[in-house]
Amino acid sequence: MIIFESALHTLKKYADFSSRASRSEFWYFFAFVLLAQAAARVLDAFFGRGGYLPGPVAGLVGLLLLIPQIAVAVRRLHDISRSGRELLVPCVMLALLPVVASFGGFLPRIVALGYAGVTLLVFANLLLMLTKAGRSIPNKYGASPTAFSFAR
Repeated sequence: MIIFESALHTLKKYADFSSRASRSEFWYFFAFVLLAQAAARVLDAFFGRGGYLPGPVAGLVGLLLLIPQIAVAVRRLHDISRSGRELLVPCVMLALLPVVASFGGFLPRIVALGYAGVTLLVFANLLLMLTKAGRSIPNKYGASPTAFSFAR
């Protein structure tokens, strides 16, 4: 039940890109998104729209949860005194990955493999930042979300 309570708390801050989010808020919302996408995929499969690509229900759920996912990730980066702009490079690299991988020939495929490796390293760095503990003192992004909480 804590996942859904945390998700509701995060969804109330649908497009808040300015404050801070604790580790638990981010990861509980991440788990909620995974559960929501799984349920949407099951519904798509039930209605015969399932397959490799997401069906209409999973696509709609993904679109509806995109902004809160980005917002909570930006707030999580704020909690460790990092700018939300640091989310831009991994997202752009991930978006360009299919374009780079589509080039034919031997040399372009080697470049695409190297690009995929660099993208993986950038996402590993982002994952490391998202798992760091936030500071319990105020920073330029606001007060700590766990400063007066006994549950961290």
